[in-house]
Amino acid sequence: MALNNNNIRGLVEASISAIAFGTIPLFSIPVLNEGIDSLSLLVYRFAFAGVIILLVLIANKRSMHINRGDAFRIMFISLLYAVSAIALIEGYKYMSSGIATTLLFSYPIWTALLMGIFFKERLKPGAILSIFLAIGGVVLLSGVIDGDFQASYKGLLCELLSGFLYATYMVILPVMRIRKMSSLKLTFYVFFFTMLLISFYSLFATGGIKGIPSTSAFINLALLGLVPTAISNITLIMALKKVSSTMAAILGAFEPVTAMLVGVLVFSEPFTVPIAIGLMLIIASVIFLVLSNKKAQEQDKRIEEEA
Repeated sequence: MALNNNNIRGLVEASISAIAFGTIPLFSIPVLNEGIDSLSLLVYRFAFAGVIILLVLIANKRSMHINRGDAFRIMFISLLYAVSAIALIEGYKYMSSGIATTLLFSYPIWTALLMGIFFKERLKPGAILSIFLAIGGVVLLSGVIDGDFQASYKGLLCELLSGFLYATYMVILPVMRIRKMSSLKLTFYVFFFTMLLISFYSLFATGGIKGIPSTSAFINLALLGLVPTAISNITLIMALKKVSSTMAAILGAFEPVTAMLVGVLVFSEPFTVPIAIGLMLIIASVIFLVLSNKKAQEQDKRIEEEA
């Protein structure tokens, strides 16, 4: 029996979201190398993404009206999103990006735990195996195996907090009433409030937002707003309307895979044996996830037929 078409679309959208998100280094590293600080980069990232989505909404003559209740709900999930983004960036000050990536990918575990505690979602053996395979693959991709773990407790807490808040965002969004809002409109407001929150934080942390240093930086920031921000978040919201938060989180393993491929192909980073094994583990995790979902659907159909 084939997977439900709605589920297939959800799996594809979650995969696209993760792959798009993994292109962050492609557009952000050149800008950071020009001297712009990380908080300013985040502000520009969400500003450009918001402008792109707003233009699409205007072109399609979509109403931008939201009621007070939806505004407060969107502000709440935007706060989760903003603090997660800030914690991720702050964590890079205390540890290597490879270790930080590994710790950030704790969010599938947080997602599974939150879904189990609050929504009584029982993890099937295939999904559990997928989680462990994906995490093992990300650990190998991160380079932790090749070096010593030299991370401060501050960095550790920042990255775990980032993963936990991102998982909370993924769990809360599908059950909030705003999930009925169009994906484009909801994404725009999440970006708008996130940009405001990070801008406010930057006033205290760095003294304000820095200017864009060059035309090439402008182009990279625009692409950063389009691909790993606008496209990634729109497809994630679309996916969460079709598949569970846990499944979407596991497919997030494509994020570090894409980031690693960008590093190897664009920035000439080494391709080692642990990286190759990590890639195979992540591919295996996705296969197990899809097979587990297919088997679960077959069992549910059999139970319905017998009832």
